[in-house]
Amino acid sequence: MRDMRKIIYGIGIFLVIPLSSLGFYGSYRISQLKGQVQELEASQALEAENQTLDTGYYLKNDNGKIHVYRGDGETVYEYTNIQVSSLPEAVQREVEEGKYIQSEIELYSFLENYSS
Repeated sequence: MRDMRKIIYGIGIFLVIPLSSLGFYGSYRISQLKGQVQELEASQALEAENQTLDTGYYLKNDNGKIHVYRGDGETVYEYTNIQVSSLPEAVQREVEEGKYIQSEIELYSFLENYSS
């Protein structure tokens, strides 16, 4: 009977050591992955912030013609030959105020619609 207990205790100790080692290793790996996830989230947030600052376009009247400016409103993105006077009155007012267009697809759709 005593021999049987020694065997069971021996097996128990033999199993406890590898299982506890696996537990410590698992918690170590989880903490590493959490750190990597936090770094990735921070870099994605920064990238999204930078894209937000640089996205979009403004259409402005420049000597009677529409010029397209980047999202900062100061850097010319494209010069057009579209006459502001050829636009509907509501669109003319928007362009006078600096019509904002969010995406490049919307921009080129607008330019196609109103170019001659």
